[in-house]
Amino acid sequence: MENGLYVAASGMLMQQQRMDVISNNMANINTTGFKKELALFSDYRPVDNRNPQNLIQKSYYNRTINSSVKLDDIVTNHEQGHLKQTENKFDVAIIDENNFFAVETPFGVRYTRDGEFTMNSEGELVTRDGFRVMDMDTDAPIVIPPDHVYMDITNDGTVNIDNAPIGQIAVVRFEDLGALQKMGRNLYTAVGAIPEQAENPTVMQGYVESSNVNPVLEMVNMVEAARAFEMYQKAVQTHDSLDDLAANTIGRMQ
Repeated sequence: MENGLYVAASGMLMQQQRMDVISNNMANINTTGFKKELALFSDYRPVDNRNPQNLIQKSYYNRTINSSVKLDDIVTNHEQGHLKQTENKFDVAIIDENNFFAVETPFGVRYTRDGEFTMNSEGELVTRDGFRVMDMDTDAPIVIPPDHVYMDITNDGTVNIDNAPIGQIAVVRFEDLGALQKMGRNLYTAVGAIPEQAENPTVMQGYVESSNVNPVLEMVNMVEAARAFEMYQKAVQTHDSLDDLAANTIGRMQ
């Protein structure tokens, strides 16, 4: 078996997958509340239990030359991005990185850090994609009267219209952020976890949370992944050349 060829090919695949993650991070540099991702890899060493007493098979050298690389996981970095002032009365930013807005979608309640809200034709407070922002106490959408003069959102998410409270933006908390899974459109779904109502949530009106992607670092990672891919590619080409040499030169020797 061409062990080296398989190892090099798995390395190429690893760098390609890594490049895909980096490219997605770069594409969302300006996405409000976006959280960058990181691809984690591990070595894969096949286990053959047919000959448990085979010392050669169990040797470090044999296990090393038969190893390859596999994608272990893609994890999300939930570190808070910096706050950007917009002076838009509908924009809201969350301070605690474990807290999320609860919004109503066609697939059920989902969670987001994107507080770039607006008002739809029915007066409901919604996300840019039209998902309705939930009320903390009633689990119903927050409806803003169209003829209001003044709107204020306090630090705990209470929405006041002309100095009268009409609801409180639902802010939930996850202790285990690893239970959150991205589902597109800057939304998360909870897998095997139930969110808790955030105690004393802190939000800021007129601000949004920027993406936590560091463009300089991502560019460095992209260059590193590209060079590593080229290195593995050359290794594959070298093995292919050796195979050609073995088949067409050595094999013909009398």
